Amino acid sequence: MPEASGSGEASAGVLVAVHGNFASARWWDALVADPPAGWRVLAPDLPGFAGTPHAGEVSISGYADWLGRWLDEQQITRPVLLGHSLGGAVVLELTARQPQEVAGVVLAAAAPLSGLVTPEENYPVLEMMRGAPALREASLGALFPSGKPQNFAALVEDAGRMAPTHYSGNARALAAWGMDPQRLGGVPLLVLGGELDALVTPAMVRAQAEALNTGAHIVPGRGHGFPQEAAAEFRARLEPFLAGLPAAH
Repeated sequence: MPEASGSGEASAGVLVAVHGNFASARWWDALVADPPAGWRVLAPDLPGFAGTPHAGEVSISGYADWLGRWLDEQQITRPVLLGHSLGGAVVLELTARQPQEVAGVVLAAAAPLSGLVTPEENYPVLEMMRGAPALREASLGALFPSGKPQNFAALVEDAGRMAPTHYSGNARALAAWGMDPQRLGGVPLLVLGGELDALVTPAMVRAQAEALNTGAHIVPGRGHGFPQEAAAEFRARLEPFLAGLPAAH
């Protein structure tokens, strides 16, 4: 279910935070609890994550379809979309369809524009994670090399509630996805990555930023989960970008 912060502020901008693979809305608990000044944060669970229902194919396009419907249901107009990892691909896909309806995009360790390919030998390990809580915990823990977030146990719990179709399905979906950056129509972008990220490496982040004709911001000493690993630092990096978006309010 979505969570909101500062919903009583009529003039607040809306930042919609979309989680990645093996994740959930609870990855954004710190940002929801302490949002950037003048903003409210909404964080939905994508379908098939954290015990939510899912039907149909597992695809980035399908997740973008769902997110578009969810925004309409919430009556959210011209939000800033924040996507982490797989969530970055989802918000890019949705933005490319309707760039005039998005005030800005924040990409946090987002999947490369040409897709994120998982080696075939890794797929049996992904399937093993379905029935191996210790393996899920170790895999998630590796995303936070400088320190696990306070709600780490809840994040591990949510990972174990992911739909069975999603373990290999999300990796296949990321490998199949790609997009032309010209489709974004000049939407303001903030591209960030973690210095110690072995999944979406700094080199991938820099290549993505170059393709999007913007700069890359690499967070030193942090890993793939840097928005949760260093929540206050992440929020501080968001604030100047959000403050420069007059159309968002």
